[in-house]
Amino acid sequence: MKQGIPVPLVRANQWVMVGGILLAILLQSQLLLTLLFIISLLALLFGPKGNVVFVLTKPLLKNRLAAAEQEAAELQRFNQSIATILLGLAVGILWTTGHWSGWIPAGMVMVAAAFALAGYCIGCTIYFQWKQWRHTQRS
Repeated sequence: MKQGIPVPLVRANQWVMVGGILLAILLQSQLLLTLLFIISLLALLFGPKGNVVFVLTKPLLKNRLAAAEQEAAELQRFNQSIATILLGLAVGILWTTGHWSGWIPAGMVMVAAAFALAGYCIGCTIYFQWKQWRHTQRS
């Protein structure tokens, strides 16, 4: 059985993305968005041990983690990949052109994380469709 990621840590990460991106948009801070991209990239490259949000919130959530439900690590990695790609695209557009359209992919990450906090995982839907497509291609 593959090990999962405790839901409170996943939620903390989602809250950081929603709050951080919203703040970056309101302040028009490319630097803050770049920081969020780096945090996301570290999590993608090094897994849960490299996730800055997990490392910082784990001591605060210690009492809740032992009995917490687990999210599938593979699914979380897929979602993290989408978020990292979109944040990278946003940062790239903003730093190279300064055009407002760079905020669109960042907003997409924020909306997806907000939906996940509300109970609907957009990335999970995409993941399911992708797995189903791969299965039919192999058949």
